[in-house]
Amino acid sequence: ALFRSFSPRLVGMTRKSSSSKHEISRGRSEDIPPKHDPLLPSMIVFDLDDCLWHPEMHELPGPPEIPIEGELNPLSPGERGVVAMQVPRRRTSVRLYEGARLALRELATDPKYRGIALACASTSLEPSYSHMCLDGIEILPGLTLRDMIRYDQIGRTGHLTSRKTGHFRLLHRESGIPYEEMLFFDDCNWGDHCADVADTFGVVGKRTPRGMQLSEFHRGLEKYSESAEQRMRN
Repeated sequence: ALFRSFSPRLVGMTRKSSSSKHEISRGRSEDIPPKHDPLLPSMIVFDLDDCLWHPEMHELPGPPEIPIEGELNPLSPGERGVVAMQVPRRRTSVRLYEGARLALRELATDPKYRGIALACASTSLEPSYSHMCLDGIEILPGLTLRDMIRYDQIGRTGHLTSRKTGHFRLLHRESGIPYEEMLFFDDCNWGDHCADVADTFGVVGKRTPRGMQLSEFHRGLEKYSESAEQRMRN
């Protein structure tokens, strides 16, 4: 049986509303069980467009409202669920990169990741489309991206801009997790957000310029572990 470290029923997910309708955050710091391995991040933050999924939201001809069913596990057929969200009357659909799907399955099923908070930081020009995809796309049967991601900062209005430093300030404020305990994945094709948040806050980052590959996910964890070991030695 699969170990499901992210259960909406157990975590008790809630949605918080901020001053802008496009600045929606989920989760509370008290929802997060303690993390025991100091060489793992306390929070993993994902960009969305061109990192976890494709195409980008501004490329869609309309809202992706229709769930598309398919195989949830690229390596072992037989597990079916919602793999994409499609724009009505169009063939355009939003899908996870295979590496992103495998990384998220690993996070959802491996007990060593229990207690790590997942978040997203996106400068999406269509935040409502992003939320539809989070609500609809499944990682395991009945387990959506929304169930897994405790905190989200999506858009570029209000406190959010095209720089992701604002997104991270809010993630830090809402979760209470130190910047140095965060790991960030971003495609960086529209600017080096990984370098920006590293220089500003000390967040460990890993670029995913071709969409997330499973090897990049593992390299990001290794990079964080190296940074944590160095902090402990100092």
